[in-house]
Amino acid sequence: MTGVESTGLAAAMLLALVDWAAVARADARLERWAKPAVMVALLGAVVLSDPEASTRSLLLAAALGASLVGDILLLPPTRFTAGLVAFLLAHVAYIGAFLLGPLFAPPAVLGVLVALAVLAIPGRPILAGATAAGMRWPVAIYFAAIVLMVISATASGSPFTAIGAWLFVASDARLGWGQFVTPHGRQAAAPAWHRLGVLVPYHAGQILLTTTILLQRAS
Repeated sequence: MTGVESTGLAAAMLLALVDWAAVARADARLERWAKPAVMVALLGAVVLSDPEASTRSLLLAAALGASLVGDILLLPPTRFTAGLVAFLLAHVAYIGAFLLGPLFAPPAVLGVLVALAVLAIPGRPILAGATAAGMRWPVAIYFAAIVLMVISATASGSPFTAIGAWLFVASDARLGWGQFVTPHGRQAAAPAWHRLGVLVPYHAGQILLTTTILLQRAS
């Protein structure tokens, strides 16, 4: 891994800690720049380390860029539907990046099982709540993207890639639960514990996914 990549990843980890502290302290001003800065650091690691702009790097950059937009849209006051679209595009870009790498059938089966568990456990009540809120099809399409992302990431055969994808999905499930099943996500300022439950696995997942794709790109 190059110095640029290592520096960008280290910066992203540090900024994630700053963002978590800002959320815990209800410091909206600090969070407003710290949260997007995490994705900016990851984007810098990807773009600056590959001046030739390989297809896989472009897809990873697209996933991180869409996530950056989604992060901004989900800052209070939350624009949930627009954020949903941004993260849908991020999942699609991740799927493309995984499909360009090695894929293996045995771990893909595990990915299918994880995806089915997501749909069966948090997915059903979230979809029911989304239906009641008039958002059945947007959320259903988003679930389809999540399922394909989990399967393709797990099929890569890298345990860390799979864990990164599962953490990302855990964050999405927590966010969806707060939006459609309990009232937390619909509050102007959701409780700190709820928001940290979304942010911690989200940042950990994004950093893991970026790290593993960078390592695979270099091999």
